[in-house]
Amino acid sequence: MKTLFYVEMKNKSGEYEPLGIMTMTDAIIHSWNAGHATLQFTAVADRSPAEAR
Repeated sequence: MKTLFYVEMKNKSGEYEPLGIMTMTDAIIHSWNAGHATLQFTAVADRSPAEAR
């Protein structure tokens, strides 16, 4: 199972905006493509498929 994170990205005003729940790799790719350098990660507890619904 992949490790998931709740990801926030710093905007031009210096405030963090939520990006959502994703892998660290996906967050870095999104940040790179959007031209943002600062990300904040919070680990999300693993859930079984039954709990995630």
